[in-house]
Amino acid sequence: MVRIFKIPLLVAIITFAWTNVHSQTQVPIKQLLETATKNYPTILAAEAQKEASGERVKSTRRTIIPDINASAQANYSTYNNLTGMFYPEYILPVSGPPSTENLNNMVWGSAAGLLMKWEPYTFGRRGNEIKAAESTYEAGVAMKSLTLLEHNVQLSSTYLDYLLALQILDVLESDRKRAEANYEQAVSLATSGLVSGVDTARFHTELSKTKIKILQQQNILHEYKATLSELVAADLPENLVDSTFFRILPQLLGDTEMIHPREQLAIAEWKTSQFQYKAEKLSWLPTLSVLGTAYGRGSGVQLSNNGTTFVDNPSDGFNINRFNYGIGVQLAIPLTQISRYQTQWKAKELEAEADKQKLEEVRLALNKQKSVADNTLITALAIAGETPVQFQDARYAYEAIQSQYQAGLITFTELIEARNELVTAEIELRRSYWEAWKALLYVAAINGNLEIFLNQL
Repeated sequence: MVRIFKIPLLVAIITFAWTNVHSQTQVPIKQLLETATKNYPTILAAEAQKEASGERVKSTRRTIIPDINASAQANYSTYNNLTGMFYPEYILPVSGPPSTENLNNMVWGSAAGLLMKWEPYTFGRRGNEIKAAESTYEAGVAMKSLTLLEHNVQLSSTYLDYLLALQILDVLESDRKRAEANYEQAVSLATSGLVSGVDTARFHTELSKTKIKILQQQNILHEYKATLSELVAADLPENLVDSTFFRILPQLLGDTEMIHPREQLAIAEWKTSQFQYKAEKLSWLPTLSVLGTAYGRGSGVQLSNNGTTFVDNPSDGFNINRFNYGIGVQLAIPLTQISRYQTQWKAKELEAEADKQKLEEVRLALNKQKSVADNTLITALAIAGETPVQFQDARYAYEAIQSQYQAGLITFTELIEARNELVTAEIELRRSYWEAWKALLYVAAINGNLEIFLNQL
């Protein structure tokens, strides 16, 4: 008797039937994920943003290096001059010796110089700015991880949807064969006068309905393939079949110690705002600078032998023949800016507090979602353990009712109902496996570690 078969044996038979249709080489989901990681624009953009934040860290660290600017120029200008040295951040149009009177004549002149400015000590501002930049880089790393996780979860979920749609198509194809057998049986019985000819028409209608369902399911498969191609950002392999998800069930998991990328991002943003606040709070302190300069000048005018008149020598204007240098220390105190700085660092303090509360919100949400995800997986596994029983009973009932219809003991309606119940039970069996893997994927997503899902394949 059919009913005395053990469930494990039944599942093995069903599994063989499922995999027999799609015995081609399987394409692991890891291959699709690897391709998407290399090609998908959003992932590549997140990687670029991470690298950019890393470069900003390097730039901030290099603020300890003195600023040295070099300049050179040639000019044609007036030569009204006074004696005295200057620190040329910009080369001034000076040329020639001090003038005895106000002159408007123009001569050629040249200059070249170096200006050095160095802040050797910043009272802690630079250290906090560097830490803020480093925290920004950590945020970039977390954002890259979060982007990759979210995309891979979406891709994995869509791939599972595609596989389920393919399984449902298999069920419908099997149902089409049953519908054809029912129709042929009805034609034979009607010819023998055992059933009404109306049954033949009704069975033919049921066959047509099944064919329509198959066409609709094929369209669904096409849509999933198009979505997968978009998510992978590349052409798909010809074979996407993987029956693994419908042969075995995932296992329950223990606790994971991994911090979710979303929490990592919130932590990094909070750290960044804290260091920015500390740096801003030190902005009212003095600025200590070391200044230095070295420059040379050439002039197209010279004093005459009597020392009273100027002589224009244009070629001498391009010959730098006078050199000067100097060094100094500057302590700048922002006396009138303290009140403005106070409002600025107060704003940074409030921003840091806001980021702290956002972090707490993320942690609360993740803890809740982890609890829901774990319970969802437990429930899905329990359901998947019961669906083989329903399928067994539905198949037994259909086979018995089909025999009774052939003997003329039951009506068309009862046979159709039994066949529909068998189709529903078979779809639910496969869907229960799919839901279990979906639940595991949900657990992996909430824990921030897709390997929880992939390692069970």
